[in-house]
Amino acid sequence: MATAASVIIDLTTCPICQDLFDNPKSLPCLHAFCLKCLQGNFKNNRPRDEVPCPMCRKEFQIPLTGLDGLQHNFFMQQLVDARKASNRPKECDKVLCEVCFGGSEVNLSKILTATMYCGQTTVVRSYVSDAVDLTGR
Repeated sequence: MATAASVIIDLTTCPICQDLFDNPKSLPCLHAFCLKCLQGNFKNNRPRDEVPCPMCRKEFQIPLTGLDGLQHNFFMQQLVDARKASNRPKECDKVLCEVCFGGSEVNLSKILTATMYCGQTTVVRSYVSDAVDLTGR
């Protein structure tokens, strides 16, 4: 039985290059391919030429603006972005705030009170007020 991860990998893999989609474009038949793969596949064709889909062979016309003029597949792009995010190392899951990221070099008097802070930060000075106590103490 296919896992959710394997389905996402299958969906986000270009059928031409067998790699993660890069700038996915949709054909009128709704098959998706990387723009570079389509450009390589139809390098000898010009705008307005009728060419077959590499998957189902249904004919479509290359747009006047070239293959770059094909509709960007935003749904596929979101799946690709989700796949990339799920492959990040665990240490990337922790997002540091401006104070923690800056360490001892950060100028606490210049950080706005509207800035988001992580749970590690307890007291942050603000240019609006003397200090903002983030722990509620």
